[in-house]
Amino acid sequence: MKKLSSLFFAAGLFFLTSCQTTREISINDNGGGTMVTTMDMSQLLGIAKMSGEADKMGDQKLDTTISFANMADSIPDATPADKELLKKGSMAMVMNMEEDKFLAKISFPFSDVTEITKLQQLSGKLMKESMKKQMSGKGQEGMPDDALPLPQAGFDDYFKTTYSKGLIEVRLDKEKYATVGADQGMQSLKEAMSQGLPFLNKVIIHLPKPAKSVEGANAKLSEDKKTLTVENDMSDFFEDATKLEYKVEF
Repeated sequence: MKKLSSLFFAAGLFFLTSCQTTREISINDNGGGTMVTTMDMSQLLGIAKMSGEADKMGDQKLDTTISFANMADSIPDATPADKELLKKGSMAMVMNMEEDKFLAKISFPFSDVTEITKLQQLSGKLMKESMKKQMSGKGQEGMPDDALPLPQAGFDDYFKTTYSKGLIEVRLDKEKYATVGADQGMQSLKEAMSQGLPFLNKVIIHLPKPAKSVEGANAKLSEDKKTLTVENDMSDFFEDATKLEYKVEF
């Protein structure tokens, strides 16, 4: 396996490709709500200790919360409207080498469900900038020279996502997916998965009212039909990406 230090940065900068990701979306009756994405990269620290890579990192500890209010202007190509969305978010990070703990949590409020897709896209870009500064302490120049090639796009970017009143749908973008073989960063993640490193993704959506119908190989409704849970092993992304599709009407 290639150097784990590089994988730390790849996982951190692209939070949708971290070892264990849980995205929890709560939708209120008025269409507003919150989106909280938690990345658990703790397993990487344990593996690093066994391989000796942790010696290079020392006894690092980090426990901080970052407001995105002052960072939105640094995101390339963000429109004024995008920046206003980003400024409402924050990221909490906890890293403790001694306890094998490495967690990051990104939180955003939204005023309408149609903003969720845009927030998913923007938060990936913002995570990249935040992790560079927090982990390297060197701003934009902090990436290691031997880092793995980073994915050109996150997992979400290979799907067409719809959030509207009464409907949430995630479908594979087959045209874009046809190009995944040319993304060296994605191929590096595929290699890591083939060597036993799990990449798990969970989406929990709290609906404002009971669901009328649900589709998806890994989609499950709660007993009251107001909570949808979708759990995926991201190795399916490379083997049969349609398993990651789902749809719920409510």
